[in-house]
Parts: sequence; C-alpha cells; structure tokens
Amino acid sequence: MNSKIKEYLEQDEAKIQKLIEENPVSVTPATVAEFLGVQVQSVRAMLDNNRLGLSWRKDGKLNKGYLISTPKFVRWYLNIDA
Repeated sequence: MNSKIKEYLEQDEAKIQKLIEENPVSVTPATVAEFLGVQVQSVRAMLDNNRLGLSWRKDGKLNKGYLISTPKFVRWYLNIDA
C-alpha cells in the first residue's frame, strides 16, 4: 500500500479513537460536524432525514433536540454493518 494512503488511514483511525475516548456514549451534532468538516446545520438535517440518530421537538417548543449514539456513528462512518 502506498505510504501516503497508509498514513492517511492511520490518521483517520486516530481521529476515530480520540472521538470514542472523548465521547464513549453519545456525540453532539457540533462534534460530528467538526469531525466531518461540515456545518452543524448539515448534521442536523442529516439527523432529521435518516436513522443515524434521533431528533425530537417537545410540545410548545421551537428548538429540536438531537442525540447521536457514538457506537452507531462509528459504525456508520466506518461502513460496518452490525
């Protein structure tokens, strides 16, 4: 394997390991946005439109809540079926 590819993949694995160590149960949309290099609004839109995490709105409230399970996010990111 090309050394640049190997180095890239090792850095990516280190990012995942750090994410797991710092957020063993769940990650925030802001954390995921920083990890993926996108805007937090994009992560929230993704959560509203697929099953990566949960989003909800309480009665009478304007803002939504979001929850992303760390194990589910890691499996999704690494494309692991489980």
